[in-house]
Amino acid sequence: MKTFVHFGGPPNILIDGRPHLGTDKLVPLLRNFRHHLRELGVAIRFNTRVDDFIVEGGQVKGVVVSDSNLQPGSVDQKLSFDAVVLAVGHSARDTYSMLLRHNVDVTPKNFSVGLRIEHPQELINNIQYSELAAEVQKGRGRIPVADYKVVKSIGEGDVKNDIEQVDQNRSCYSFCMCPGGQVVLTSTNPLELCVNGMSFSRRASKWANSALVVTVSSHDFEPFQSHGSLAGVEFQREYERRAAMMGGGNFVVPAQCVTDFISNKLSVTTLPPSSYRLGVRPSKLHELFPPYITEALQQSIMMIDKEMPGFISSEALLHGVETRTSSPLQISRHRETYESTSLQGLYPIGEGAGYAGGIVSAAVDGMYCGFALAKQLSLFAGDIEAIFGKAQKQTGSVKY
Repeated sequence: MKTFVHFGGPPNILIDGRPHLGTDKLVPLLRNFRHHLRELGVAIRFNTRVDDFIVEGGQVKGVVVSDSNLQPGSVDQKLSFDAVVLAVGHSARDTYSMLLRHNVDVTPKNFSVGLRIEHPQELINNIQYSELAAEVQKGRGRIPVADYKVVKSIGEGDVKNDIEQVDQNRSCYSFCMCPGGQVVLTSTNPLELCVNGMSFSRRASKWANSALVVTVSSHDFEPFQSHGSLAGVEFQREYERRAAMMGGGNFVVPAQCVTDFISNKLSVTTLPPSSYRLGVRPSKLHELFPPYITEALQQSIMMIDKEMPGFISSEALLHGVETRTSSPLQISRHRETYESTSLQGLYPIGEGAGYAGGIVSAAVDGMYCGFALAKQLSLFAGDIEAIFGKAQKQTGSVKY
């Protein structure tokens, strides 16, 4: 956090309980990062895609890259290195396929899927602050715009209502809540539709949005087992394709009023306003996912409404689909050295490798790996744990 402030981040992130930079503040911050790294001798290449590894004798010796600025048919470039740190994001599906071609050990991992719910920010302010909501004043008042964080356990038989119980225990929770924000597109293929949320630094928009997602595991990927280690990726793609078809193309997002979603019907043809800029289309989102996901979402929304009366509202709008909460797979690595267990010289880190669940945890994972690799290359002789503390291994992730 001190590094963020040093390079231009607001000082209040050092003391805020829920620090927030804002998408607009990231642009100059990253520019400052980049200038600093270049002064240290780091080469940064834009418009360059890693297409393959150079592997000799079971060890990575470099990468093969293509440059989008070159003419079609241009020869790919080979770059040689002592080691390759693979720090891709959780949507790097072409890289995942490339890893399998080199027989890199990859295993499916649990993640979560669901929908993004959006309310008028004023409604959330009223729910959370009651009579103090008038003090918010679009982020300029003495009270910050209201947010929320909810987690519900569904399917243990302790929830009794008219909806049939889901077939196993699942967690349903809010994810990446964006007060005063907007719903944004995150698709990497025009035939697949995926959304997320963001907020600018002032959080001054009139909407509040959050993902409501349900945990899924390898048990749910069984219909896609023919895709092997990429079964979770194909699971994501299936529902992203369905969402794209529901939206009708051109990245129009399928949307449904929360009240209709709860009732398994589509009664309105005119939706409440949405922050999503490419358009929304009234759709039967209750038919998008398998019943066990839909029912878990419905149950959790009703449970949330009991704690936050007014959460179920005709002004609340669900957007489909949110599938990329974290990586659908994990690239196996040694605990102490951070090196791949199946390909020497490869160091998979961060969210795309399945070892982080967000910006900060991915950054910390990168710092641990950086020191571990420096030690491996005899560039650092100290004790990593003396600097950062000991990383605690957990199932599916690393806790720092």
